[in-house]
Amino acid sequence: MTISGNWKLGLILSLTTALMWGFLPISLIPLFGVMDPYTITFYRLAGGGLLLFFWLLSRKHKPSKIKFSLRVVSLLFIAILSICGNYLYWLKGLELTSPATSQVVIQVAPMLLILGSVLIFKEPFSKKQFIGTLIFIVGLLLFFNQRLAGLLSEFSGYNLGVFYVLFSSLLWAIYALAQKSLLKDFQAIELIFIIVSVGACLYIPFATPSKIMELNSLQLSMLLFGAVNTAVAYGCFTEAMRHWEVSRVSAIVATVPILTLALSFLQYRFFPSILPEESFNILSIAGAIVVVVGSAITALSKNPSKTDKAYIDYD
Repeated sequence: MTISGNWKLGLILSLTTALMWGFLPISLIPLFGVMDPYTITFYRLAGGGLLLFFWLLSRKHKPSKIKFSLRVVSLLFIAILSICGNYLYWLKGLELTSPATSQVVIQVAPMLLILGSVLIFKEPFSKKQFIGTLIFIVGLLLFFNQRLAGLLSEFSGYNLGVFYVLFSSLLWAIYALAQKSLLKDFQAIELIFIIVSVGACLYIPFATPSKIMELNSLQLSMLLFGAVNTAVAYGCFTEAMRHWEVSRVSAIVATVPILTLALSFLQYRFFPSILPEESFNILSIAGAIVVVVGSAITALSKNPSKTDKAYIDYD
């Protein structure tokens, strides 16, 4: 698919995606204590799948003609299990840490994807990408400057939450690598619909859907946002890549940790009862910014590959 070149629309869609993902961890915090991570994940996947279904229906989408070979079935199995685990362990990590921490640490995921692409798809790894990766690592060290010693010696509470998010990053990278291969057989939007719909079904035995009856109006609206976020953020992200280069879209999305920090500050300032203030020193805040800079440099330094082009070819 040819990129339209409408960078203004691409920018707006990219910013919408970043804002949706930036607010996501803040919106899910009020659900903890009433709903367990399995039930929250079930509703996120099921709601997202339902919205994507109506979107595909409204566009009169024609399904791809797919040959379900052993390769396709195996990759689908890997992609579904990986994204299900990613959603769950990111949520478990968020429950033990904070919105900003979860969004900074999850930035490891695209770095692992680049590494996997180099090893599996033999994609080039430029000097600029190497520099961006080093800057990213320095940013992580700065962000955790108050907790570095504890992270390596104690695996409970906050530290355990960090490792949950790291594990979810690894699972996301595995999912993304499987998705890259599957895009030879599926259109992107129908692929994510299949993955989230089947994923929701897999969570049924572990979830307690009746817990929704115990939510107050704020919690219910936040759960609804979580479900809508799954479909809308992905839809905006995919649509943005129809109008703007993948690297530039990725660079905008890399600002998510900064947006989460800013939104957390605004939330505490105007609605302090919802979520306690995050305690970060100047070095931690600087570290979050450096992480974003490293991610953006790495994304902007990447040359589009055949798999990237396939990724945006969804319609």
